[in-house]
Amino acid sequence: MDALRRRLVEVAARGTTITYDELRGELDLSGDLVPILRSLSVAEDEAGRGLLTAVVVRRDTGIPGAGWFRLAEERGRELHDRIGMWQAERTRLEELHHELDAPNGGEES
Repeated sequence: MDALRRRLVEVAARGTTITYDELRGELDLSGDLVPILRSLSVAEDEAGRGLLTAVVVRRDTGIPGAGWFRLAEERGRELHDRIGMWQAERTRLEELHHELDAPNGGEES
């Protein structure tokens, strides 16, 4: 799960997304990714780092699957504007991980 987290943090820091298929191929994963992605997202959110798996999207829609939105709602996100909430989550992830990945932890030298 460390390699998965590292890869998703890289994607989040760049402000981009990755498809489920790309993730499978890059990390040589097989089978249903949902349980591991869900577990990772819950752990990250409980640590105050947001729903990291917001960066994993379906190839056909460019947004996460329905399961991600259910998890987001379970974790207290408001779904009245699903796309807006998802974009806000991605922005939060980008800001957080961009800062963490920057030299000196995001502090100016």
